Order: sequence, then structure tokens, then C-alpha cells
Amino acid sequence: MFNPNNDRLDFGQILAPPADHVFDFAVGTTYSLDLDALVGASLAMGLSEETDSELMKNPVCMLEALRATGDKVALFCEGGQIHVPNKVTPLYILLEKMVFQVKTAKRRGIAAYPSFHPKFWLLRYKNEGGEALYRVVILSRNLTFDRSWDVAYYMDGKPVREASDKNFPLCDFLRFLASQLPADENGREKAKAIRSLIRALPNVAFEPAEKEFYDYEFLPLGVRASDGGYYSIEDTLLFFDTFHEIFIMSPFLSGSIIRDFNDRNRSSYIKDPRYVLITRELSLGRLKPEDVSNFTIYTMRESVIDGETAISDDSADVRGQDIHAKVYLVRKYSDVDLYLGSMNASHNAVYGNIEFMILLRAKNRYLNLDKLTGDLFGKEKDGSDNPFQEVTLQNAIPDEEDGKQNLLDGIIKDINRSGPWAEAKQGQDGYSLSVYFWEADTKGCRVTVRPLLSRQEAEFKAELSFCGLQMTQLSEFFVVAVSEGEERAERVLVIPTSGLPEDREKAVVSSVVSNRDCFYRYVAFLLGDDMVLGALEADAAGGAGAGAQNRRSYKIPALYEKMLQAAATNPQKFKGIEYLIKTIGEDGIIPKEFKKLYDTFRRAADIHE
Repeated sequence: MFNPNNDRLDFGQILAPPADHVFDFAVGTTYSLDLDALVGASLAMGLSEETDSELMKNPVCMLEALRATGDKVALFCEGGQIHVPNKVTPLYILLEKMVFQVKTAKRRGIAAYPSFHPKFWLLRYKNEGGEALYRVVILSRNLTFDRSWDVAYYMDGKPVREASDKNFPLCDFLRFLASQLPADENGREKAKAIRSLIRALPNVAFEPAEKEFYDYEFLPLGVRASDGGYYSIEDTLLFFDTFHEIFIMSPFLSGSIIRDFNDRNRSSYIKDPRYVLITRELSLGRLKPEDVSNFTIYTMRESVIDGETAISDDSADVRGQDIHAKVYLVRKYSDVDLYLGSMNASHNAVYGNIEFMILLRAKNRYLNLDKLTGDLFGKEKDGSDNPFQEVTLQNAIPDEEDGKQNLLDGIIKDINRSGPWAEAKQGQDGYSLSVYFWEADTKGCRVTVRPLLSRQEAEFKAELSFCGLQMTQLSEFFVVAVSEGEERAERVLVIPTSGLPEDREKAVVSSVVSNRDCFYRYVAFLLGDDMVLGALEADAAGGAGAGAQNRRSYKIPALYEKMLQAAATNPQKFKGIEYLIKTIGEDGIIPKEFKKLYDTFRRAADIHE
């Protein structure tokens, strides 16, 4: 189950619709976000392609993936934790309707604001008969391209006649997320879709597919429960019961949390309990010997952390990897509880953050400490195939840079929490953006701001202006950079912006579908039975040269055949064409002969404008 060589899950395959189903709606959460990773998730959900597919390089495919999912995805992330992409494209404008920042409220017991830290998806798919299938996904992985080792678990559920309270925690979590949506039209539509999930969930039965698990419990930590109070990990057996075995995998630690586990059995009758901790080497410096006196401690081997250096020819794409999974296994007698999700064994995670965990219940004969470590370590604990090594606190390495980076990140989060807003206006020389900030303590650091889709940059102050922008440079995404000496942090903030032109999306589509040949390729792609085959066929049919005239001559007959097939077997494909025709408008790109052909099929397939 936990063998890193055999038991691997693909993020894209988890999100993609099952056979004979289409994607209908999804709610996702992440702490940090990479916009390209969200595009990859859209490819998986909308086109059933892998998140790192070659289609990511094809703007037509990216456009169709974002069109197919834009109104069907609500993705929530920690404010101030959107990564700046290496290469920007106007297509990011289509992500604005998906991304929502969460600003958590102050909580007693922690110095800083709690973090919005869950990694969770709830997806709804539908078959041709309109029957719904639900998938809940609990991960330790953010929606980024991080190489670190994570854990994921998912279950499918179907509607049942008899309602139960099993999914009430899911409903409470969704209510919290809906409360974070803006009051604009897009926010209201997403809230409406989330409420439809909440109404359906009491009559949805999720079932673990594995024989090891006989029961489960959803744990949306840090959000208010509908019956009063807050969901807390302290209310589970993990935090107050004795045990015979405990296994903790957590990249980040607090000594007080680990010490609680270490001392739990001190006055109990249990003899010779077993303790195992897997963490990052940098986290060892936060522990004292008395915190882990009972634990056997492991970290990832350097050869694994730096493994890409030895096998990659592209030094620019080489990244380190380490543990990022959060796993807790507790056995008492024959009962085993396995906790998976986003919660680190740290003070803020336990007492302040918003997290999402799942508790899976098993029996000792199916799952225990030996079985779990056997999967992770391989045949021999000290063998060369074990990616982990046993260590002591003497291996600790002080993380001196962590505090500086946290300071810079904190400034960005404070700026975001201050509630900035922006306004767009059209002038004679293009568009202007005025951005307004409330006071924020920059702690003497240099802070700059720029629109994500423009290179214009300005020093941080109460009011900033960016002029001479094109329509496809207008976005609610802004880059805020903070630097002190050689240290630098930059993140994308979503700043609510009024006055954005309504035809921005049309301008984005027109920038991709810029001529008739590209239009034909897009339509061929939409009508292809297989998305990859459709893309390859479209590329083969495109371009200029000696055969261009011949290609023009057979485009209409080829499309006629594909449209006949779509009208008979899958008329939903015409929705993409309908969107394309409406969005591009009357600019001469759409051939008259195609419009005539399409109108015929639209009436035959009963597609309404």
C-alpha cells in the first residue's frame, strides 16, 4: 500500500473522469498554488489528460481545457501563496474565475494567523444518463510541481436512498469554503454549485475500495461544525489514547507535539510500545532529546534527495525532493487507525490551521507498524533499496534561512490581508490599472508590485498606476515581490479589480484562435474522439506550404464527417464550438461555409443559443 516503487498514484488520473463519465463540478483546496499546475488539473478534469501532458504546450488544448472547466471549478488557496510562473500567457485570465484566496481569522494560542492548509478535492462526474458519481480526494500534496514525496487517498461514492450523517463533516467544510467566495456574479454561481453538493452529500455513500479498511471518518480540522464548536484533532484517539505502536511521518515538527506522543504511555500498563518517526533532517533541530527518547528516527537519504542531479541532463529543471507526506498510524491491540492528509505534527497545524485529514480504520492482520515500514523500507531496513536512513538528533542541521524567508512571506500575507483593490480604465493609449493598498508594515524591506501579464513594475505605496496596457494584459493577478539583501520572495495576489472590460475573454480566445487555419484546428480538436489523436490530426492538417490549398479543400468534408458522428453519438461536443463561435464574434476568422454547415447541425442536435 505504501511501497514507493509500486503503489504510486497519478494526480491527473485521480482527477480525471472515470470511464463513461464526464466531469461536472469540483471543489479543490491547496495551501500553495502553481498556476500551471492548475492548468494541468484542468487538462485532467476537462480533457482526461495527464497533468504534465504535452498538450500543456499546445495553446489550443490549454484554451479548451480552461473553457471546459472554468465555470466548473472552485479552487481555494492560502492568500499570498500563489507562485509566480516562469512564463506567462494571457490564458491565465481564464483562471481568475477558478481561484479564490482564503484569509483565516485569528485564533487563540498561536502567534501568527493560522494557515489555510488543506489539500482536498471533491469532484462530481455524470454519465450519459445524468447519474452522478462523487469522488473525494485527501492529499498531503499542494497543487504545485514540487518533487517531494506525498501521500494521497481517494474514494468514490454513489447516491443512495437512505440519508446518513457520515458526510456531515464534508458539508461543514464546504459551507466554510462557500463563505470565502466573493459576492460577485462568479462567486454567487460557484456558491450555488457548492450548495448543490451540500444538499446531495447526505445521500452519498463512499466506500473504501481496499480490503484493509472497514470504516472511515472525515476530519475538516479548524472549521466550525454545524452542531457547534470546531473540528479538532484533539478530539480523536490519536491525541489522548495510549497505544502499542505509533508511526509518524511529518516533514515539519514541534517538540511539544512529538513529546506528547513520546510520553503518552508513561503511566500506562502497556509494555514495550514501539515508536517510529520519519521527518526531514532540517526539522531535527527543533527537537530536544527528551522529546524523542522513545522514537526511532529516520530521514530520507541524501542520494534520494539529490537523486535528480545524477540522472537529469537539464540542470535548470533539477529539484531536490524530500518527505512532504503526513501519515499517522496508531495500533492498540487489534485496532489500527491510519490518519492521512495535510496536518503536520506541529503546534500551528494541531491548534490553529485549517487542515483536512481522513481517518481510516483497519485491523492488525491487515495493517500495522511492520507492514507499513516494510512497504517503505523494502526487504531490509538497512538495505540499499531503503530510501530512508536511521538518524539521531546529532544529525540536526540548523535552518538559519527559514526565519528570513518566513519574514518575507509574512509581509506578502500582511499586504494581502490589508484588502487591496484595483480599478481598470480605458484611455486613448490603452488601459490603465490603479491599485490601492491600505497601510502594511513592510519592516524596512523593499516591496514592488506589477501586473502579472505586464513587465511594468512600481515601488509599493498607497496608490500605484500602470498605464498603456493592452486588454490581454488586464488581470486580477498581481505580483508582489519583497526583498532584503540577497533574500527575495515573490507571490501572485488576487486583487479584486473593477472596470475590467467584459470582452477580455474574447480577446484571449482571439489571441489563440487568430486565423482561419487555427480555427479549423480547434474545431477538429473538439470533434476528435480521442483528445490526443484530435490534437495530432489538427497539427497535421495545419500550417502553410505547398499543400495548404489542398488542405483547405478537404477541411469542410472532413469536418462534415466528424460533425455527423458527433451529432449522432455525442452532441455535447457542439457546446465547445458554440462557445468558440460566440466568443470570436464577427471578425472574419470563421468561414461563411462553416457557419452555414454548423447552423444545420446545431438545429439537428437541438443546441440552443
